[in-house]
Amino acid sequence: MTFSSLRISAQDSAGAPVKPVRDWSLLSKVSGLTLRAAGTWCLGLTLMLASTGTTMAQAPEPARNALVTPTAFDRPDVVGRYQSTITAEELAAHLYLFASDFFEGRATATRGQKLAAYYLASEYKRLGLTPKGSAEPDSQNLLETYMQPFPVYAERLKKTTLSARIGDETVATSVFGPASSDGHSYLASGSVAETVGPLVFAGYGISDPEYGYDDFKALREAGIDYESSWVLILRDEPLASPDSSRFATSDGGPSEWTRQPRLKHLSLYRRAGPRGVLVVGDTGPRAKKPFARVVDRQAEEITEIDDLSLSESISPFPYLPIHVISTDFANRLLAPAGVTVAQVQEQIDSELKPHVFAVPNIEVTGRITRGPVKLSTENVIAMIEGTDPELKDEYVVISSHYDHIGLTGDPDGDAVNNGADDDGSGVVAALEMAEAFRMAREDGYGPRRSVLFINFSGEEQGLLGSEYFADKDPVVPLDQIVTVLNMDMIGRIDPTYRGGTDDYVYVIGSRLISEELHTIAERVNQLTGRNLKLDERFNSRSDPNRFYARSDHWNFGKHGIPFIFFFTGTHEDYHEPGDEAHKILYDRLANISQLVFATAWQVANQDVPPEVTGRGFN
Repeated sequence: MTFSSLRISAQDSAGAPVKPVRDWSLLSKVSGLTLRAAGTWCLGLTLMLASTGTTMAQAPEPARNALVTPTAFDRPDVVGRYQSTITAEELAAHLYLFASDFFEGRATATRGQKLAAYYLASEYKRLGLTPKGSAEPDSQNLLETYMQPFPVYAERLKKTTLSARIGDETVATSVFGPASSDGHSYLASGSVAETVGPLVFAGYGISDPEYGYDDFKALREAGIDYESSWVLILRDEPLASPDSSRFATSDGGPSEWTRQPRLKHLSLYRRAGPRGVLVVGDTGPRAKKPFARVVDRQAEEITEIDDLSLSESISPFPYLPIHVISTDFANRLLAPAGVTVAQVQEQIDSELKPHVFAVPNIEVTGRITRGPVKLSTENVIAMIEGTDPELKDEYVVISSHYDHIGLTGDPDGDAVNNGADDDGSGVVAALEMAEAFRMAREDGYGPRRSVLFINFSGEEQGLLGSEYFADKDPVVPLDQIVTVLNMDMIGRIDPTYRGGTDDYVYVIGSRLISEELHTIAERVNQLTGRNLKLDERFNSRSDPNRFYARSDHWNFGKHGIPFIFFFTGTHEDYHEPGDEAHKILYDRLANISQLVFATAWQVANQDVPPEVTGRGFN
């Protein structure tokens, strides 16, 4: 199975080089594949793409006797020719595959992440970029020459146990793990080895003044100490049906408390307690599958690992344990209070008022057992070599991260966190820029400085890929990197943005290390007709979100290397399965990508690199 390619000759009406139009409709023909079969198909596809190559149509012939590629300041029309090859259609063609379920959420050190690495390497190989990885070349796999492998360390879940006692009598037990599970519980998250405490029933675990409902306020008013207790809560929210809420939501459908289950987890993390959380997972209109089947699936999928580190000494952050339990197990816990899950849920749903209480005389113990594991992952690195003998050993880095957070294991819905915006948007933008630079070089407009394309892994685990590159194994000397242009989440709209236009992009890091770099972005934005609003809302050391330190640019900025972080903000699908390719605004993504391309073009071709004038974030 191969992609077809339609050759379009010469150029378009504006004189811009035209790339082949690829037929991506074949994707729809494989929708019936299983995830495992689809992963195999994608790997074969990427290898075929790498081996076949693509022939490009001829672009307008520049003056071949030109000694120096012009800057964007001097010839914005030349830059515009290649900006125009970065199109919404081709960005979408890349992203609908890259952010598909085939890649299983691209969690670091998993099969999906490695498949994504091969896809990126195959694209760079197809484009003819120079590999700059550090992997030992394998004569049977040239794609690995684009990869920079590095080890990561973690602890993998072996077993969890839950038990409840009244005095000396054990009234409930449950065990979960890859080797043995009893079908009554599974671990959603958490790392604390042992947690012991009394039990409090906290309704749905929701605190939301918009709906006039607050379980935790009710606990406080009743004088119930939940901060030193296990908290038992119901899944979702009061629902009339799977698709309708009893809350007064704007569209009548379930609120974010149901649509984004992690919202409850985050809300609990932000409170002073509790010691642990038990979520009844098989009650309510949206619970469709037998709970034992859900547990079996969870046990089979204990492959993703949190809290990865570059250090062999693992000290996981002590996240409070969150277990999902069956109604049967929950009823045994509630028995001392003389109620059942069905009874308390019916009371809350009918009255739409919190019903909370401390369960008398019961003590719950949870244990989590993990074991150390060493894994490997890889950055993907490719280069357009500079044409100026005096400048080609200086580098402009265009970066993005291609890992994401993998599978959530949601048994009743979408389990794959596709990461279309985070950071599929930055990755496919980099691919399009690589192709644009390659086309310019073929036409005699090669960059004077070398342009390095780096797709980092491990970003979601704490910027691990960029830390490894910058602090342990830079494939080029750090003091020869003159600028880093990092893209992370550039495909959607921040719902909190109040700038009066959707044609914006946040710029972070400019001014604080290099005032000149900020000016370059502003000038090429205007000269090449991008006309985006370059918003500096987060361009400050005092930003409480600390976005200046939350993506891979940080590991270059800490070394005093000028950078700009291009970002359009978080949204309701941040780190959720809803971050999918069909929600990306592709015309806008193309416009931002063209701005980053023009900024890179200017830095790569001006006589001197951007001057360091600030102290940055150090």
